[in-house]
Amino acid sequence: MKYSGYYLLFTGVIHNIIGLLLGWPVLMDMHRDVWFASTIVNGEMQFDREAIIWFLNAGCFWIMFGWTLQKAINQGFTPPRSLGWGFAIIGVINVIILPVSGAYLFIIQGGILIYGVSNRKRLDAKVHQKT
Repeated sequence: MKYSGYYLLFTGVIHNIIGLLLGWPVLMDMHRDVWFASTIVNGEMQFDREAIIWFLNAGCFWIMFGWTLQKAINQGFTPPRSLGWGFAIIGVINVIILPVSGAYLFIIQGGILIYGVSNRKRLDAKVHQKT
């Protein structure tokens, strides 16, 4: 759990690198359309353009959340166990739907959080019993 924020930040960076590499042609089309409202062409929503923007936004949010989580952990914050369970459950659902994806990272990160939070709570309980 000590580095959980960094793991999530790293996941976001990898996510965005993959998005940029695979979505580059779509992004270049949007650039040629001068970006403003470039997800709509001739009154029709272009789902490939919408998808790449949301894909990259998700990666950016994971980076920001990972950074914030790590800062909080470094300051002594113990994340709730439910965060780990949430990551694990979302990871399992996504692995079922998208078996060839990075969703496995969320299962691993969820497991690390669940184990780390449980371990820290046990250690805290032992310290309080001694005092």
